[in-house]
Amino acid sequence: MKFSVVIPALNEAGIICQRIAHVRSLNPEVEIVVADGGSMDNTWAAASEQNVLISTSEPGRGIQCNAGAAIASGDILVFLHADTELPADAFVQLEEYFKNDNVQIGTFKLSFDMDHWLLRLYCLPCELNLAFTRFGDQCIVVRKSFFISLGGFPGWRLFEDLALTNRARKQTRIYRFPGRVRTSARRFISNGIIRQQVLNIWYTLQYFLGVSPDKLAGKYERAMTRRNSAGLVVFSRFPHVGRVKSRLAKSLGAERATEVYRLCAENIFRECEKLCSEAHLYVFFDNEKDTERGTSWAGPKFTSEAQVEGDLGQRLAHALKTTFNRDVRKVIVLASDVPDITSKVISDAIHSLDSNDIVIGPCYDGGYYLIGMKKLYPGLFDNISWGTERVYRQTMAIIRKSGLKVCELTELIDIDTGEDLHRWLEGKPSRKNPALRSYVQKVAP
Repeated sequence: MKFSVVIPALNEAGIICQRIAHVRSLNPEVEIVVADGGSMDNTWAAASEQNVLISTSEPGRGIQCNAGAAIASGDILVFLHADTELPADAFVQLEEYFKNDNVQIGTFKLSFDMDHWLLRLYCLPCELNLAFTRFGDQCIVVRKSFFISLGGFPGWRLFEDLALTNRARKQTRIYRFPGRVRTSARRFISNGIIRQQVLNIWYTLQYFLGVSPDKLAGKYERAMTRRNSAGLVVFSRFPHVGRVKSRLAKSLGAERATEVYRLCAENIFRECEKLCSEAHLYVFFDNEKDTERGTSWAGPKFTSEAQVEGDLGQRLAHALKTTFNRDVRKVIVLASDVPDITSKVISDAIHSLDSNDIVIGPCYDGGYYLIGMKKLYPGLFDNISWGTERVYRQTMAIIRKSGLKVCELTELIDIDTGEDLHRWLEGKPSRKNPALRSYVQKVAP
């Protein structure tokens, strides 16, 4: 018996390697197929380095799953969402069930990676064997021969999973495997747990009343876009001692400098979280190896991504392009070493783009801590003297020369040196970042 795990993915660079590694940890012999739907980030490149098969197709989970199944050589197909984790003994369970030739198709039980009583409640109907309780995030497992006889998934963007399982139900029993997959609650977190579930129920009801799945998919995607019209991108480094704030370390020492940076970054993560009802949250790490642990550090509301190689301008342009490709209307990029960034500063930046092309927040040292726009202007990052006091001035010159309307925010201090830290401490005390202020007052020489 050979298993092929088919993982449909679209712009999942932050988690695809993690998912592949976890599957291999459960069974190193399993064939893995990443079914890419034309990702605009590093999903394809990241997957190609993991010694897996890769299929490419138009976006749409049904289309992608069919493309992946077409090149899979396994007897049993395991359709695993990129944000879903199999139970530890998944393949032991599947081996036992599929020894029985009568078993053609089944799903696991459902759980979420966030412990919340409402999410536990939402999992209960999935214990029932009804026409609307077998979804793809429960991991559909099917014999390839039976999958082919069913004609595969319909090429829909929504409800392709229900269509397949209900087609199968007419011919055979759909088994319930005892283990629980753990799927990401990121959409519930981003959109609100109750709001997201109401949307799920409403669109499922319309589907069973005969509304076209493609029409529903368009409406659903537009609803998500209206709710999350902005993307907040935090540029960050994982707080490894000795790898962050080298200039500050000359004054404080490596461990204390790292702690200062950690407190700055975590403050920005929490301030961004206050806006998750109106924006998608992303954190772009300078090292791809840190994206997995970075998700845990930043928090489950963030999607973790990797920056590309190159100077700061190239990395900014890539992050902006990647985020705009997620169907957002505005993108704000934030530095992670500015202690006084608040949710109000970020919210003001988002709303300033209603009447401006660019929003920018200058730093005391001549750089900037925030830049946002409604579409990508790659020329803003050309011929900039990165790392110097001329960055903000040069960027503003390009903005004005291009005839773009710009909103300039309040100047803030970013913490690069001991002098910066003292200047910040000497500023007017406020409730901004009290954890950092308390720590610095204890350790600063």
